[in-house]
Amino acid sequence: MADRNNNGLYFIVGGIVVVVALLFFFMSGSETGVATTDPVAGGDTNVTVETPAADPATGTSPVTVETDSPPAVESPAEPAAPAN
Repeated sequence: MADRNNNGLYFIVGGIVVVVALLFFFMSGSETGVATTDPVAGGDTNVTVETPAADPATGTSPVTVETDSPPAVESPAEPAAPAN
């Protein structure tokens, strides 16, 4: 027959208490957000982007794919025969 003590109930209630304690810890913490500061006084920021010296060749693909599998068949496969 089943054991009639409440060990399983205590285990479940203990787990719920731990989860609630963790939620309380993470949700009620002090202000730990990002500290905001005044921006540093300064001038403008210049960004320079250099383009390649020559344009790439047109009509060629820079990526080649080699496969060992046969090409895909255009027509669908025949359905399997029903098992009897």
